[in-house]
Amino acid sequence: MTGQNRFRQISIILFVLSLITLAVHIESLVKFNQSEFLVHGNSSPGEVRMKIDSRENSTSTWLKRSFPLSATQLVDLTGQTIDGVLHNGSGDEIQDWSLRINIAGDCFINQAWNGEVEIHQYAGTDREKVQRLNLQSYELSDVIFEKRFDGDLLIPLQAGDYVIYYPSTRLNEKPIAGGEDVTIGMIFYYLDQLDLSDYDVLYHHHRGFMQGITFYPFIVLSVFWLLSTILDIAVTISYRRARKEMELRKSGIFCMSDIYDVIYMIHLQNGEMTPVTVNKSIERERAKHQSAKELLSSMLLEDCDEKYREMMLEFVDTDTLAERLKERNSVVSEFFSRMHGWCSIRFFAMDRTEGKPIENVILAIQNINEEKKELEAITARIDQAESASKSKSVLMEHVAEAMEPPLQELMAQIDRILRENGNAAIQEYARNAHSTATRMLTLTEGLADSAALGQHGVRAVPEAYSLKKLLITILQDVHPLAEMNRTEVRTDLAETLPDGLKGNPRLLREILINLFSAMLPAAEGGSMQLSVYGKAQEDRIHLLFSLRAFADPAEVSGRYPADQEETEEPAGLAGLDLDIVSALLNGLGSALRSVRSPAGRAEYYFEIEQPVLDRTGIGKISADEMNA
Repeated sequence: MTGQNRFRQISIILFVLSLITLAVHIESLVKFNQSEFLVHGNSSPGEVRMKIDSRENSTSTWLKRSFPLSATQLVDLTGQTIDGVLHNGSGDEIQDWSLRINIAGDCFINQAWNGEVEIHQYAGTDREKVQRLNLQSYELSDVIFEKRFDGDLLIPLQAGDYVIYYPSTRLNEKPIAGGEDVTIGMIFYYLDQLDLSDYDVLYHHHRGFMQGITFYPFIVLSVFWLLSTILDIAVTISYRRARKEMELRKSGIFCMSDIYDVIYMIHLQNGEMTPVTVNKSIERERAKHQSAKELLSSMLLEDCDEKYREMMLEFVDTDTLAERLKERNSVVSEFFSRMHGWCSIRFFAMDRTEGKPIENVILAIQNINEEKKELEAITARIDQAESASKSKSVLMEHVAEAMEPPLQELMAQIDRILRENGNAAIQEYARNAHSTATRMLTLTEGLADSAALGQHGVRAVPEAYSLKKLLITILQDVHPLAEMNRTEVRTDLAETLPDGLKGNPRLLREILINLFSAMLPAAEGGSMQLSVYGKAQEDRIHLLFSLRAFADPAEVSGRYPADQEETEEPAGLAGLDLDIVSALLNGLGSALRSVRSPAGRAEYYFEIEQPVLDRTGIGKISADEMNA
């Protein structure tokens, strides 16, 4: 029997025994809780006992003088307070109980507290009356007994009658914990003597699940069962893990035979080689006494191209292999074989143990002629594509640079018209032409910069700039375009943003103006909002630039509504403007993203980090500064 099966059987046996003891415990518990127990008088020597006696103080007995016992007889009645003390000396809680007092002679009952009493008057006769009352709170008209009332209610009782007292839960007369007492009180009136020595207490015990002698075998067996189950699980897991590792190792080495042409397992200490997948001719020629180092060295000296021989002899040196694999799972090298062409040799680490050198490795040799050919073809295609892309970038850069001077000259001529011609219509046409030229110039500059970034990376050297001045310049440039489009421009700028930054303000200006131009048609007749937020990080600031378009001018802007979906790629717009924006942001190590609402409205944003030179806040930007 294996250790795994032994623990499994022990666990099952203990589980069955635990269930049996649990069933016995529950049965005994239910039986005990349902049993009725009786204590008679004060003679019981048991753990639960009841003592009824008169209260021993100066006010516990008094006289009710000249009481009309009958129409012709006046007597002095003795009133007496009676205390009953129920003591629970057992270790179990008394859940419910009642007290029956059998009346031995004529008397009157006047009061009982705190529970209720069930009075049997004229018991055993055809005149018997039974009623359950709370003698502390009652309506006299509701009392059915023959009674006397002179300010006190007196219910006459005679030999054979009895009173049953039911304790109050509300006033903690039940349940009674083990070792505790409960005291009740009653008031009786009598003429000669009062005998209350004949009484019975009927009660039920209540034991919780964790009480009783039968609980302990169950808990002991359960603990042993739990321990055996844990051991069984641990043994099972260890067994399955070992079996899985063995299967994985076997299947892994077997699968490697589909990839590698030659596979050996090598023991580094003695150089012993165990063949897994080998070339039969090599294995036949291999001298059995040869170590791994000797075999690999002779094979390379005979077959390896001279250009790679020295490097490969150093690579297959098994004396240094354990150190080289100390921080790696494998090492690989390639060489050119005069018999087989391009080949690779790889050593895989096996049986790695923390703090100990590797003892076993797998040697795998693979012919990679086809892979080399595919790699060379892919490299050639990549070089060709990069060359074509670079040629396009050069052409775009030259075209953009050639367009900049005419556009600047055109804007200068338009400025001259605006200064010298007072005709209102011509002034309006000139302003519109100036806005269009500004947009074209920004587009051209962006095109030139994006082309240069494609070839050389960031062309502009980072420089110090004022964030406030940059934002004012951008707002002034887009203001005429917005007016032509009947679009209101809004801002949501954090006034605490540091003003002195270091970066590429030219590229930022081109990004924002081209993004504004791309989104302008979506806001025609409505509004657009430029928002800038920031999060300081020591001597840097993480900035978020956001631009939103609202077709309805009455729509109120928010940052990121909860019903919107963030997308990795810009959504809803396309064109040269966005291509330039994406290219410029890529050059700055950022990307254009969008947040699209279910209604189709999109917000475009991007994030960049800039070094902080001056932490003075940018403050507010007035409408005059924006529209100058």
